Amino acid sequence: MRKLLTVALASAALSAGAHAQDFKASCAALAQGFQASGRVVTAEFVAAGGVQLAPPAPPGATGPAPDHCLVRAKINERTGVDGKPYAIGYELRLPANWNGKFVVQGGGGMDGVLRPALGVIGAAMSTPPNALSNGYAVASTDAGHLEEPGPLGPYLFGLDPKARQDKGYSSVPPVAEAGKAAIAKLYAKPAARSYFVGCSNGGRQAMMATQRYPDLFDGVVAAAPAHRVPLAAIDAMGHNREFLALAPKLDNGKPDMGSAFTDVELKIVADAVLDACDAPDGAKDGMVQSVKACAFDPATLICSPGRNSPCLPEAKAKALDRIFKGTRNSKGETIYARWPYDPGIASPGWRAWRLGTPKASPPNARNMTLIPGSIAYAFMSPPEKPIDLADWVMQFDFDRDPPKVMKTIDGFEAGIEFETATSTDLDKFRARGGKLLLTHGVADPIFSALDTIDYVEQLGKRYPDAAAFARLFLVPGMAHCGGGPATDAFDALTALDTWVEKGTAPDMILAKARKVPDVPFPDRTRPLCAYPKIATYKGAGSIEDAANFECR
Repeated sequence: MRKLLTVALASAALSAGAHAQDFKASCAALAQGFQASGRVVTAEFVAAGGVQLAPPAPPGATGPAPDHCLVRAKINERTGVDGKPYAIGYELRLPANWNGKFVVQGGGGMDGVLRPALGVIGAAMSTPPNALSNGYAVASTDAGHLEEPGPLGPYLFGLDPKARQDKGYSSVPPVAEAGKAAIAKLYAKPAARSYFVGCSNGGRQAMMATQRYPDLFDGVVAAAPAHRVPLAAIDAMGHNREFLALAPKLDNGKPDMGSAFTDVELKIVADAVLDACDAPDGAKDGMVQSVKACAFDPATLICSPGRNSPCLPEAKAKALDRIFKGTRNSKGETIYARWPYDPGIASPGWRAWRLGTPKASPPNARNMTLIPGSIAYAFMSPPEKPIDLADWVMQFDFDRDPPKVMKTIDGFEAGIEFETATSTDLDKFRARGGKLLLTHGVADPIFSALDTIDYVEQLGKRYPDAAAFARLFLVPGMAHCGGGPATDAFDALTALDTWVEKGTAPDMILAKARKVPDVPFPDRTRPLCAYPKIATYKGAGSIEDAANFECR
């Protein structure tokens, strides 16, 4: 018996070894190209281990990967009208032990970076396991351009009309087609299911796919979707102006934007939001579940003679009120959306986008370093070309300038056309059984959760059965794509896959708080509930355990 077992084990080992050699050979063969591949730059076997993540992941951060085939290639190589080389660059990671399914991973920011194709969605949702380590084949893309060096480098692609279009939408289908073709060649069978997952710009790409390319994917995860990013960016310009007006001056005479609100002041606001809005879900637990019902008013924090409780200077309280009501033009029209109040306002992620680091010169808030260049070079038609972005912010006119993202001029497609995904016409996507799973952090500082709620509610007006194919899961406390005092570690892809495969819409997704400095309740679990339901305490048991909450 022992001899037979030894022979069997040896035979299995030989079979596994042969399979591994076959996989390596088949992987190497992809270097010769495949249908719709474009020019293959590399095709090589990669042994299991950690894969270096691209920014905004922390330096040195890695994602787990099994034995897999790595392919990098370029589609539609060309010279742009600006005389620079362009191509749709993409990466494929194809696991040796494949689960039969395919994921396209969305980008972020202005793209221009070829991120590792691991199937990650957001900062917290990228924690192990990822899609690749769960057996999915995964693709990623630079969306048709590569970021150039220098402070204006991320935006210069906007001077080429085709690069704008590729960034907005037209780079997704060829990458998906190439990925499906590589899968068919490597595994000798097609993918049983295809998904798109992404956060921020990747979330916008996910929504865009359901609207422009309804036959491309069986389901998408659209996290913190930038589906109205040109208008959100203009709104952020208004926030920049508010903070710059409040900022004390540095020794060089420049505004210290990072000190417009101190951490102490943001904590005062966060605590006041909790006092006003924490209890309605049945538990005072440092989380605001009743998002739309939270009626916090910053005016209640204005310092007055004889007041002993924490307070804010009147100018700061009024600025906060204007910011959360949304930037407006001279007619009083809101340009983008209102913002929900959430205790995540005191988190590092909120500060990083809205305020940046105190004493930084020039200001390093992401709303200052990313937004102005995006509007001027990539969203306006024709593009404007400011060199001093901080000065351009101060000269921006909220009556004169927003229309410049609304028009197609001189061959430059309007930013509001190529960079938005606002259509509620999902007839074709719905008819073929497609599923749209949206998530959004309530404390997101760059895209308002209320704007995503509005999109879902508009879907509900168009389709009485909207919840059968589109569901939104809000994450209280979470900043942009992760972080903040939140249960922000959860598996949206598995929820989507189960929905597509079994046809049962998810009522909740189990989420957990991570052990990181800005989380006051590490390891807490909560159900993320399908909007409009909220996680409500049952009245007994530990408030750290999701089992003691239900979606109502």
